[in-house]
Amino acid sequence: MIRTIILLLLLVELLPVRAANRSGADTAELPCRQKAEKLLDETLAFMEKHYYRRAQVSWPVFAADAKARLREAATCEDAYASVSRCFLQLNEPHSFIMPPEKAARYLGATPEGQDASLSGSFNGLLPNLSEMVGEIKGEWLQDSIAYLTIPWVSTTDSLICERIADSLQSVIARLDSRNISRWIIDLRKNSGGNCWPMLAGIGPLLGDGIYGYFVSGDQRVPITYHDGSAFQGRHIGCRVSNGGYRTQSRQKSIVVLTSRKTVSAGEIVALAFKGRAQTWLIGEPTAGLTTANATYSLSDRSLLVLTICQEADHTGRICEGSIQPDKFVTVDMSHSGDPVREAALEWLQNL
Repeated sequence: MIRTIILLLLLVELLPVRAANRSGADTAELPCRQKAEKLLDETLAFMEKHYYRRAQVSWPVFAADAKARLREAATCEDAYASVSRCFLQLNEPHSFIMPPEKAARYLGATPEGQDASLSGSFNGLLPNLSEMVGEIKGEWLQDSIAYLTIPWVSTTDSLICERIADSLQSVIARLDSRNISRWIIDLRKNSGGNCWPMLAGIGPLLGDGIYGYFVSGDQRVPITYHDGSAFQGRHIGCRVSNGGYRTQSRQKSIVVLTSRKTVSAGEIVALAFKGRAQTWLIGEPTAGLTTANATYSLSDRSLLVLTICQEADHTGRICEGSIQPDKFVTVDMSHSGDPVREAALEWLQNL
């Protein structure tokens, strides 16, 4: 059974500090030791079973080293940090432990008194969701070129994700009222999260078909879009509420803007566009977290976010590291303006 894959931004966060003991006492006397050992055992078990490079690891040796570090920890903070150090030892930048509070928000637990919903405004987001979803912005540029930002999404709540996808398609439909055939898609601030509402939202621009693959050994699971739904294999990752918008123009020219802050789920959206006819990537190489994660609940209600497979584009070609733009444009912070967007406009105007 294929576990649903959620792509997430690498967060440089360790498990929260519990009752830190600075006295230098033996770790065996620390009240957190037993809990830290349990978390380490759980993490190692999931890693040995699901980590995408598990065949390259000698797990008995790896586990022994990790447990030795835990025993040497002088504080509770160090004890819990020994769990996250497993990823550093493997030189694995895309796996991490999500703390319980953030995990609760990510899984859709709504703070009491807040309404987990999205407005119908053009920006598409209520202020109380600003920690879960980035900005959706759409505008018409000169010569009837449409500009759209794709937001990062830090939640798996099905209702919120559906509303995000609805908002993206609603903005696309509004822009398309001018029968737009040239589009600029801005992913430069897309720091990742849950890729599925992003992929469902951009469906009108790429249309039905294969957007990429998740690759693990000989297994290739297609990422597809059809009639408003984004699929992982046969599983629906996210769908819009109205069956999906279709643009007036079937032939489109699209420029995707990327930067080093285009991360993880943002990168899989960029990869969905990469290499298609009349489609170009302009800007900087992406962050390079082009692997896919799955989440596993741990006993303290934190989440293990574990890299379980590689990603491939719509042709099946595996992406290794950063996605390279077709035209490299760097940003000079000493000058005003937006040279990346200007380069995209020039490209589209010269077609």
